Amino acid sequence: MGTLRNNSSATNITIATEDPDRFNQEAEIRRLIATIAFWLIVTVGILGNSLVIVVVKTIRSMRTTTNYLLVNVAVADITTLLFTAILFSILTTNIPIRSRVLAAFLCKFIFTNTVSIVTLLVTALTLTMLAIERYHALVKPMSLSGRLSMDNISYVIAGIWLLAITLVTPIFATFDWDSEMRYCSHGKAEHTMMIYVDCLIIFLTLIPFAVISFCYSRIVYGMYFNNTVFGRNSERCDTQEETNEKRRLVTLLILLTVVFFIAFIPYGILLILKVSKVNHTYGHLQIGSQYLTLLNCSINPFIYAFQSSSYRRAFKLIIKKMLCRDVSYEMSELLEMRTRTSVRSV
Repeated sequence: MGTLRNNSSATNITIATEDPDRFNQEAEIRRLIATIAFWLIVTVGILGNSLVIVVVKTIRSMRTTTNYLLVNVAVADITTLLFTAILFSILTTNIPIRSRVLAAFLCKFIFTNTVSIVTLLVTALTLTMLAIERYHALVKPMSLSGRLSMDNISYVIAGIWLLAITLVTPIFATFDWDSEMRYCSHGKAEHTMMIYVDCLIIFLTLIPFAVISFCYSRIVYGMYFNNTVFGRNSERCDTQEETNEKRRLVTLLILLTVVFFIAFIPYGILLILKVSKVNHTYGHLQIGSQYLTLLNCSINPFIYAFQSSSYRRAFKLIIKKMLCRDVSYEMSELLEMRTRTSVRSV
């Protein structure tokens, strides 16, 4: 089959191929810096998100519906980073692919980055569910409808993944290796998939953004304007400790959502342009948007540690355990915090 050439419309990493005659020391240095930066982002992201999963699995007080949804985001981020690392490795080694079956598999799952589209959908849907959950918990605390519980959270997470995979299935089904053109293609469904991908990106952006904006705007309005959240007109009386913890949680989730949309929107726009065969995009802008998406997958654990005292203590506890250090103080701190506050928060 010869060398498999990637001509997909959804690749997360762009590898520039230089003419050997024009290959100079400056280009080699830039390539080395880009490679080091890429693997640093991927390594930090996988370790950080894995730490989030270990914290929630190990520490009983961290097992809340909100934290399980944050674990779902961490799993999606790890999946994105792993598949992007596989793609990067294949493109940089430039190994010839001679098997037709292997070429078709790579087209469907690696070169076209359809798995990353699934994980982006999962993240967007999970952030939307987090916003809805906080809206019901804070704006309508006495209402049981629409509330997540430990009994139904697993079904919600499974539903999110099932919906995301279902939405991307047409892309999985139509992408294949074109033996004549020698690249990944939708074949006769090219025009149909162009429209579908455009609609999918819009769905991934506009609908979650609208729902999230409504939920958090109502929460912020209740917090700072009519005092129905945490204030004297609130339906439930919280202690100052509980109020502060809830405020930090709201701030964390809003920050998490803003970072996601800042990272995703440029990538989504460029993806639509590529699918629509608009090739006059700036290379540096494309590479920048792709690295921005990877950074978003790596930065979330730092947001948790920066904003959440519970996660800071939990991270410290797990790291000290790994280093075989005494963790009795951290354990007592987490237990005391959980005893003081009855909120279901991070």
